[in-house]
Amino acid sequence: MRWVTYLSPSGGERRPGVVDDGCVFGYPGPQDVLGLLADGGDAMAEAHRRALAEPVEIIVEFETRLCAPLTPARPVTVRGTDSDPVPVGPGLVRGTDDGAVLPAGAPGLVADVGAVAFRFDTGETAGYTLACLWRAPGGEPTTLTLGPALVTAEEFDDGAGFVVTASVEDLTVAEAVLDRAWAEAADGAPVGSLPARTRLLAAGEEFFVDGGPLGSFELRIGSGTGT
Repeated sequence: MRWVTYLSPSGGERRPGVVDDGCVFGYPGPQDVLGLLADGGDAMAEAHRRALAEPVEIIVEFETRLCAPLTPARPVTVRGTDSDPVPVGPGLVRGTDDGAVLPAGAPGLVADVGAVAFRFDTGETAGYTLACLWRAPGGEPTTLTLGPALVTAEEFDDGAGFVVTASVEDLTVAEAVLDRAWAEAADGAPVGSLPARTRLLAAGEEFFVDGGPLGSFELRIGSGTGT
């Protein structure tokens, strides 16, 4: 399953949906993606079936305005290039269509790239999403981009990892090779493995992230509202 949260073109509210065959199918139920995780794996599978059978709307995927697939209720513990884990609060989470806003006076941003794992309340890994932790040149985290989708665990072969590659103008600026042991070690809170860091990315550069089965996204440094 591939779950997203998007802005509905009819009314503008945030709505969960599933991606299938190049389209987003709006979920007809009242829960958001975080609520569906709380309901457990069977309920999430049933919600996926309902979204495909009874969508409130169907939107071509590339025309959909995506938010973060979900905003966690707890900080995301990011393990990466720093010696110690970094807790990132929910208020810093953004979607792939929210851009990468420069802090006032900053000449650019540095990005740590990888993935974040989310878990059901039972403790079982629910799925993964691409992740990019943006930092000011001094190292201070500014925002955490998640998306485009939460890809559920059954989409992966047992034990299979994935590679996340970041590039600018077709030149690789960071590459993270991830197994999935870091997700299994989580205590129930969302946890990220972002082991690769880019160079300083200047305003106006087009930044592309490809995570294979996790999907891909592109944004321009310094663009967006950041909200």
